[in-house]
Amino acid sequence: MTLKEFLKSKYFFIQLLLAAFLAIAILWLALKFLDIYTLHSRTIEVPDLERLDKEDAQTVLDDNNLNYNIRDSIYDADREKGTVAAQDPAAGNEVKRGRTIYLTTVAELPEMVTMPELTDLSLRQAIAILDNHGLKVGELEYVSNIAKNAVIEQKYKDGAIEPETKLEKGTPIDLVLGDGLSAEKVPVPFVVGLDRHEAMMKINRASLNLGEEIYLDDDTVNVKVYEQEPSALEEVPQIEMGRTVDLYYRSVEEFDFESYLEEIQMVDVPLLYGKTPEEARELIRESSLTVGSEVFENDVSEEDARVYEQDPDYFDELQIKRGSEINIWYRALEDFDEEEEEEL
Repeated sequence: MTLKEFLKSKYFFIQLLLAAFLAIAILWLALKFLDIYTLHSRTIEVPDLERLDKEDAQTVLDDNNLNYNIRDSIYDADREKGTVAAQDPAAGNEVKRGRTIYLTTVAELPEMVTMPELTDLSLRQAIAILDNHGLKVGELEYVSNIAKNAVIEQKYKDGAIEPETKLEKGTPIDLVLGDGLSAEKVPVPFVVGLDRHEAMMKINRASLNLGEEIYLDDDTVNVKVYEQEPSALEEVPQIEMGRTVDLYYRSVEEFDFESYLEEIQMVDVPLLYGKTPEEARELIRESSLTVGSEVFENDVSEEDARVYEQDPDYFDELQIKRGSEINIWYRALEDFDEEEEEEL
């Protein structure tokens, strides 16, 4: 039989079909094996491991055929030592079996930091430096001294603490401050909607102390301030320096703070000092507030008048209810003393 006759024969076509079928079968089996081996289209939802201790997290991951690797550890005084602080990928993501989940845990041993020198600094400077060093502001104590809000002494556990002393990160440092030899009261800042750290910093910067803390939900970590006492919603209360502000927290996962804050509608108090009547009114309108009474001392004309007093007064970070009135007092430029003129 010639080659031409063989290629036209029935036997050749049968062998060709068998070879094609065998090739297709081998290819299908290879793809099926690869599909099974790589678990194609089969994924596992990453479980939520945060706040679990390392042993429990490992058990959960083993049950889900996942691996883990501790990538980092951080010190956090507000979380239980040895628990999971963060994970990557995050909970809810779909991954293949055998995927490694990277964990960040809360360190068992605290990080040590150095105590800075705060004496003679202003309260604001001291707060910023403590925060940069990983320390917290403890109790603010005011004593009779001409240096208002200047640090007279830095203390730890009722005793003086020297600069360069090693402390655990997050340690609260008490500050003794001058009261300026006056019984001046300070406005209570509005801290609703802030997290615990932000609220505490704002309260301390206002020369006040953090008082009682009440958690209204089971969550004590992912929270924001829901209420404060004294409240600053209807009017701005003023209390003695060093007094306390109590805070009530709610979980950000259980409460809609965005809608709550829109409903409250608090705005910043503008600084009007030295402004002309026209400038002051414009600033008030831009701040979504209302012009209240306007007093022109000694019948000063609008052209010569400048703001020298406002109520509520301007304080850094002070907020009041949108639409509230601001009362203004004007006097002539020549009636400002030298020190007041330098501030204009």
